[in-house]
Amino acid sequence: MASKGYFIVLEGIDGCGKTTIANLLAKQFRNVWVTKEPTTQTAAGKKIQAILQHKQSAPPALAMQKLYIADRIVHTKKIEAALARGKTVICQRYAISTFAYGTAFGVTKKDLQHDFLKPDATILLDLPAQEAMKRIEMRKENREYFEKKEKLEKIRKKYLALAKSFGATVVDARPAPELLINQLTKIVRRRIIQEK
Repeated sequence: MASKGYFIVLEGIDGCGKTTIANLLAKQFRNVWVTKEPTTQTAAGKKIQAILQHKQSAPPALAMQKLYIADRIVHTKKIEAALARGKTVICQRYAISTFAYGTAFGVTKKDLQHDFLKPDATILLDLPAQEAMKRIEMRKENREYFEKKEKLEKIRKKYLALAKSFGATVVDARPAPELLINQLTKIVRRRIIQEK
């Protein structure tokens, strides 16, 4: 029977480098599944994607985060199955994002409570909103729903306020991802050893 895999979560505002870092981090481990939230496999996930891409109007903040939670419930089952098979799962966004994005727009933490897995390591890639916007503009893609400087500033503050209670390690994401990967790999390996 395969030994249980490790669950690694990368958090941070839009434009902080989660996707690039997830792919670089995946090369440092064996038997890895890189995934992200929201997913595109659930009805809730598909609805979120449509809202983010301005194809549907956004519901009130609580209703929006309830969609993320519904998507996460299904996604968590897939994560648990992958971990049971011995895979290391690297997930871009997980539970802390619901609390950061929700409370940034007036939803209480109590209203956002739900069951979720405790990651073996959570890294919060901290980036000032202005720097994030520069990176987003360089993508040459249409901006998503949350990709506005004022919104990202609010969300960043909430992420930083929540980091300690979620056991997240805060890392300055201003350097290029290629320059951060050794530091991040060390942090993840250290956290994994602590969780054993």
